[in-house]
Amino acid sequence: MSHWFHRNCLKATGPLETKHLTPVLTSQKANQIVNELKQKRAQLVSKMGDLLSDPRSTPVIEDYLPLIRGFAQSVTGAESPLQHLLKFKWTQSLGGRNPEVQSDAVFEIGNVCVNIALWFMKRAAKVASSNSYSEADAKEVHTCLRTAAGIFDYVLEKVSPHLDSSKVEDWHDCTVPILTAYKLECTAEAQEVTVARAIELKHKPDLISALTHETSKLFSDADIALRECDVEYVTKWRRYLQVKIKFYAAYARAYQGEHMLTLDKCGDSIKTLREAKKLYAEAEGLCKQYAHALGNSVGEVNPAKHPFFKRLGSIIELRLQKSERENGFIYYHKIPEELPELELKATYGLAAPIPFEMPAVHPIYTEEAYKDFTVQKTAPPKITGSDKDDLPPAKETDIGGDTKNIDSGGSCVIS
Repeated sequence: MSHWFHRNCLKATGPLETKHLTPVLTSQKANQIVNELKQKRAQLVSKMGDLLSDPRSTPVIEDYLPLIRGFAQSVTGAESPLQHLLKFKWTQSLGGRNPEVQSDAVFEIGNVCVNIALWFMKRAAKVASSNSYSEADAKEVHTCLRTAAGIFDYVLEKVSPHLDSSKVEDWHDCTVPILTAYKLECTAEAQEVTVARAIELKHKPDLISALTHETSKLFSDADIALRECDVEYVTKWRRYLQVKIKFYAAYARAYQGEHMLTLDKCGDSIKTLREAKKLYAEAEGLCKQYAHALGNSVGEVNPAKHPFFKRLGSIIELRLQKSERENGFIYYHKIPEELPELELKATYGLAAPIPFEMPAVHPIYTEEAYKDFTVQKTAPPKITGSDKDDLPPAKETDIGGDTKNIDSGGSCVIS
């Protein structure tokens, strides 16, 4: 288990209802479009909980998105005449089985893209939880997280501004705070993979310190995005982000302390490593809060027991003992009152979202095909009370990486 990632639940959705379109469909082509849309959507929804499948090589994504885009946008780029013909239901990743319902294909695009991004996040967590984690696995985790970040960014910039936000809560998935937090979290987690690689290859400690400092800042920005959201829904998620903030801040100071010793600044090294120890203790406290916080997450994880977390405690303790020993035998430096400044910007190794491009409108949508839908014969489907009935949770493959059976005394020591 090389990494620990918190994951919220997949969004659930109801089946697509199309019976009300019977008087609207005037040709075989129109019937074909609706049937294919319904079929491809069902296939995509059933596949998204399968974490054993790599979403990058799953054709159902590319099959469905061009079809639903034709309901939101015409071949000319204008608003599609079909945009409000179908009713879509989606729950939120942060909790509740009561769905949000809208008759809007743009709403569907936003929510299905968010769920695809969550699928990429969960696939990354599934691969990272393996006990036989390889370099190829690390590359897949890194790519999945950057891909997810790019999809969240697409929904944030291109879809969310066009949604009806009049009845949306601040913890709903297609709102600016949630999309921003997800995007930043995925970027930070991708950078965690870079950090692990840099440590494995024994890069210079000042580079690792700068990278971990930047990673801590990304998690901090994600946490800030959630500050104004309903605490009932975001508390556990925020505790996770706060654990990572302190954890990587401690990492940054630990490797800065090692770097200071290579510069023969033993007093600065001790001061910095003591700060790392303090930050690590604060992270441990947040781990306890995370374990008891309520939230819509999956998996039973006590992060303080995770090898990923315990490894850093050993690093800090060994580095601090070495610096204090060297100072007592060789340097005799006074411990400064002020902490040395951290390197503010890593020179390379920073992760960035992979830009997401929505597939073009499916070629089945010709101008003649749109005319085969007599939209003037029907009003947008009404949203009734039964539409708000609870939906069953989305089915998901177990991510793995649970820590409930890990022996608290079995940490790995790195010297």
